[in-house]
Amino acid sequence: MRTKNPKIAKLITDCAKTAKSQSNKCMHPNCNDKAINSHIMQKNGILSSIADKNHLWELSVDHFKEEYIGFKKTGINKIYTFTGFCNNHDTSIFSKIETEGEIDFEDYESCLLFALRTAYNEIWVKEVVIKLQECLLLNTEIEINENVLQKTIKQNRLALKDMEFYTTSMWEDLNSQSESFVFEFREMEYQEICLNSIYTYDTSKEIMEYQYKYGKDMERPAEIFISFFPYAFKSILLMGYHKDDTSKVKSFVNLFFKENKKRTNRRLSSLISFNCETWVCSPAFYEQKFKGLDSEFFKAMQFSGRNGNERKTFDVDFFKPDFRSKFKTFIEKNGG
Repeated sequence: MRTKNPKIAKLITDCAKTAKSQSNKCMHPNCNDKAINSHIMQKNGILSSIADKNHLWELSVDHFKEEYIGFKKTGINKIYTFTGFCNNHDTSIFSKIETEGEIDFEDYESCLLFALRTAYNEIWVKEVVIKLQECLLLNTEIEINENVLQKTIKQNRLALKDMEFYTTSMWEDLNSQSESFVFEFREMEYQEICLNSIYTYDTSKEIMEYQYKYGKDMERPAEIFISFFPYAFKSILLMGYHKDDTSKVKSFVNLFFKENKKRTNRRLSSLISFNCETWVCSPAFYEQKFKGLDSEFFKAMQFSGRNGNERKTFDVDFFKPDFRSKFKTFIEKNGG
């Protein structure tokens, strides 16, 4: 179904294209060269291992549809990419986890590199959103709620400021061999899905309550860096957080590494279904699990916006045969 206002859809689509083309400077602190289109996760060896005819599936935005979130099949050269680093830095910084052989997940720097790439993809996305909203504000032909646009710009600028804390620590670690983060990894049953996302530990309700109580924004929400991807016939779950946030997030993160397989799968499935957008899967995994669920995933994101407690785990499990029916039932009850 097309949106009721195709002119707005076209304006948003055009502004998004312009915003992406303008967000193309290398994000290394000491570089201003043009960034290349680089993959969030290693193309050769990880993404290619689950691709079929060089294609994968992802959740994508189409503003010409009323339910504008849905699944899309995309070629491996374009999917799961962002323009974050120049060719030199993209090659040299991440060689340890991309071209130097077997990855050691007990090595601090290797884990840090996964978090670094995830962080800069998130930064790139927020920069694109800001430029998109600024482009919409320049529009003089179609009436758009300027207050909403300004609020979105403000929220994303605050988020970028928060991310500076993490990326500054990451560069310091890489340059001085310090260790500002805690990383945990776990080998799990092989699954043809890749996730690289930043998960905010503080819930929407907690953030709003802080604003109401203190009359200002929370100084810095605690962020958790999450990767889940197939590697060497297993799937690797990798999570990290800044040591300054240990007292707040440690017990939550530990649940993913100390609980049994069933509970961990449900936690992961809840995160991916309701809170994380940066993930892709193989065509086979899509056919088995997600085909025909475009509307349900769109409504799941709407539910997440209303839920207020993003740490809650729901009774959905990607990796069980009954996922489709359980997910549909859950959305019918909660997301319609």
